[in-house]
Amino acid sequence: MNKLVGIDMALSTDFVSALQDIWHAGDCAFPIDQRLPHAQKAQLVEDFGVQELVTANGRSDIANRESLVTENDAVVFTTSGSSGKPKGVVHTHDSLRANANVVAQYFGDTSTMHWLACLPPSHVGGFGVVSRALHWGCKLTAIAQFDAEQVEDLARNGVTHTSLVATALGRINPALFEGILLGGAKPPPTLPPNVTTTYGLTETMGGVVYNRNALTGIEISISAGQEILVRGPVLMNRYYQPLLSDPIDSEGWLHTGDLGSINTENQLSVVGRRSELIISGGENIWPEVVEAAIVNHPDVNDVCVVGIDDQEWGQKVVAFIVPTTTSATHSLTEWRDHVAESLPRFMAPRQVVIVNSIPRSALGKPQRQALKDILTP
Repeated sequence: MNKLVGIDMALSTDFVSALQDIWHAGDCAFPIDQRLPHAQKAQLVEDFGVQELVTANGRSDIANRESLVTENDAVVFTTSGSSGKPKGVVHTHDSLRANANVVAQYFGDTSTMHWLACLPPSHVGGFGVVSRALHWGCKLTAIAQFDAEQVEDLARNGVTHTSLVATALGRINPALFEGILLGGAKPPPTLPPNVTTTYGLTETMGGVVYNRNALTGIEISISAGQEILVRGPVLMNRYYQPLLSDPIDSEGWLHTGDLGSINTENQLSVVGRRSELIISGGENIWPEVVEAAIVNHPDVNDVCVVGIDDQEWGQKVVAFIVPTTTSATHSLTEWRDHVAESLPRFMAPRQVVIVNSIPRSALGKPQRQALKDILTP
């Protein structure tokens, strides 16, 4: 019987070896986020019915549980659902192989590459570096976490490619690499030519659109409701929990939940998550647009915009701002005036909250719900 085997280890050579052992045994891997506290790890293991666990101390049975793993399942990722309860995204060996193939067509000859994996393998962005390198048979170096000094040193000593998020990219000299894939949060406005921006989801096995163009073999479309649809061999097989609805329709299109557009040159522009759209006074307001207007203020280090339910406006725009210095203070009117210089005034925040930092995921995406919870206990 095929088993779901948890890997409770930091990214390393041992992690890669454990993954290969799991696959050679015909089992399915379940990488566990190493930043989670012990209680949350244990809850994930329980909720997903993990049958064996691999740690630095070896591989051990947990319990005699019913397996939901089928013969071709390769990996289960956790991703947050609308209720906050993690969903399990199942990718098969077929979708991992397809991912390796379409990315190889983008790069060309992969045999001489030396990839660095430094993002959490519990996320598709970090895991994809590992799985593609194994499929390509190229050199792979895996480190427990991103460290700017270590990453630069590895690049000076043979590593040619890596995958990063915007925050990490800003801490290194990208010219040390032949190529960098950039995913996660919205990229900075200017990038060096060796950096490729990517768009994708856990359900698509990571990036399927590079520099706004769909990879070979991947189809993208926009629905009547402006939702981005993706079709191709890299798509997830199913959600691990049997009762969850399938996001892939009868024609094979994955409904991403992201809104966007495609221009006449078939280039994709992503507006944002449909669930993050703020409707205030009947106007549609995208958080990232307001964030871009605020972050160019000299006294702003970081910002995140959310919509909070409001009796008068339906939702009100709230900006959480990390100032450059503690002495940088401005009134709400001043912040609204700054935004109104480049955007319609209805998009300006109706409340500003000064915070020490913006909570972000491992891929650099702002955790908007965590900020909403501050104001909506």
